Amino acid sequence: MPKENLFIAENQDLDVDEQKKNDILSFIESCNNFQDLIKKLEEENLIWYFIGPLRKDEDIKEQINLKWKEEFHKFEQLINETHKKFEESLPGENFLVYTTKDNDFKIRFENKEKPIEISALLRASDEDKVYNLSLGKDSHITATKKGSERHYDFTGSSSCEMTINWQAKDSKGNNINCSMTVKIDSSGIKNVVDESKFGGITDPEEVLKLIEQNKEVFINGKTLHQAFTDMGKSMNEQQTPAEEAFTKDSSQSPILSSSGYSSLSTPSSHRSSLSTSSEFDGEDEVFESDTFSDVEESKQEGEELKDRVAALEKENTHLKRKNAELKSLNTGITEEGDEELSKLTEGKQDLAKEVTRLKVELEKKVKELAEKDKDIERLAQKVTVLEQSQKDKNARITDLINQLKDKEDEVQSVNGINKELQKKLDQVESELSKLKEENTELRNDIKKTLEEGSKDNHEKQLVEQLTEEKEKNNTLAKEMNQLSKELNELQREKEDLERKIRQLEPERSLADEMSEVNAKVAISTQTEVEYENRRIQASDHETTVPKTQDQGTQAKNAGVDASSSTDQKETKEMEIQTDVKMSDFRNVYDEEGKYIRTELSDPSAASAQASEKSTPSKR
Repeated sequence: MPKENLFIAENQDLDVDEQKKNDILSFIESCNNFQDLIKKLEEENLIWYFIGPLRKDEDIKEQINLKWKEEFHKFEQLINETHKKFEESLPGENFLVYTTKDNDFKIRFENKEKPIEISALLRASDEDKVYNLSLGKDSHITATKKGSERHYDFTGSSSCEMTINWQAKDSKGNNINCSMTVKIDSSGIKNVVDESKFGGITDPEEVLKLIEQNKEVFINGKTLHQAFTDMGKSMNEQQTPAEEAFTKDSSQSPILSSSGYSSLSTPSSHRSSLSTSSEFDGEDEVFESDTFSDVEESKQEGEELKDRVAALEKENTHLKRKNAELKSLNTGITEEGDEELSKLTEGKQDLAKEVTRLKVELEKKVKELAEKDKDIERLAQKVTVLEQSQKDKNARITDLINQLKDKEDEVQSVNGINKELQKKLDQVESELSKLKEENTELRNDIKKTLEEGSKDNHEKQLVEQLTEEKEKNNTLAKEMNQLSKELNELQREKEDLERKIRQLEPERSLADEMSEVNAKVAISTQTEVEYENRRIQASDHETTVPKTQDQGTQAKNAGVDASSSTDQKETKEMEIQTDVKMSDFRNVYDEEGKYIRTELSDPSAASAQASEKSTPSKR
């Protein structure tokens, strides 16, 4: 399984002294809250002393409990819980860990000889978690997981060694277990440490292809292949020219040795100096032999030097050829890096365009959302108004229902009054029937008296009976007038009720029915009253004494005639009072249409009729 082992070369021991303890105590005293204390200790690189060896110190614990006992207790509890969770992914490791916010952890490993398998921690974590691994002083590694990718970002001046293991396929499709140990700092990969393993493959191009297949490890935001290529460029920029004598055109480049790891080519350079012997003239023969001997020795030395120069030139030629190969490889790596950089640049530009488009779309969506919020607010106001209107309408409906009930009660009351009037009308009708019978009897008696020529006492009795009948007729006329007044009052009340009921929508139909019923009652009552008035009138006419009596009877009954004349006059006056039809009445209303009273439609006609009835007929 691919994994990354981290070896922290920096000394991680926490040397506690009195000064660090006093510094922590002073910060506890000066800080206003617990979070400020944590930030201050992080800035001063004292946080690991605080959560490590000094967390149980009695003086520090006493001071911090005086100010933030509950917060410190929660912080300790969180440290213990976090440490317990990390022990599952880092078994057997000795480390300190704490967190100040969700999914952001700070870890410090104790100094030891074996490396830490940091990839196991990342595989067991969620994508949104961040791990800050302390390298001592101001340096740390930020490790995060993004899908299958594991990102390592280095900051600060310290460095560490990382062993990266992964599996790749060679050109033949065979699985190759790859392993490479590199030294890393904030600039990226500095160099390759020890011998790398690529399944026996030594060809530089093949090795680079194996490195390129690692798509999971990112160092300072770059893939392993990009970081390795950048290391080669950095080494190429830092190289110095070889000595001119033999490597004038050669340059140092990053290469992969036969064992598969990166190193620097360090060609041997030699400086050669040839000395030439002076020419001897040999004027003195004594020295010829000696001079010749020296020349021979010089020739031998020259031959040796030539052989050495030839060997050096041959070696130099080999080095030049090797250097050319390295240049070619370096050019390929550079071109590949440039091509990759070009692709990344294009991708970055595409992303920038996409970001711009998304920003424009986001602004548009924000505006649309703002408009929708305004619409929602307006609709909410309308809903509030409608709800209030509905409440008012419900209250109005309730009020109208109550009013309708009241009107129904009034209608029932009117119906009761109508029933009472009907009873009175029935009583009047009964009385009229009795009066009719009495008038008939009286008429018969009068006829009988006139025929028989009754005595004066009988005539006097007849006059008394006529007087009594007149009083009854007057009483009946008064009752009829009273009934007419009550009928007018009921008519007025009925019209008021009809007007009110018409205003109570949608209960109009009930009011219309009430109006029709009351109209029928009024018409029926009016017809009955008119009918009874006519009956009374007919009865009164029947009770008048005929004026065709003979002269003897008139002389004999002079007193009776005088009395009868007086009675006839009074009876005709009664007829004027009672012989009035309901059609002769009319209702009087004001300008607003409100009922005032009921009066005769034509008073002059009534007067004329009365005068006609009061004038005796001539025969």
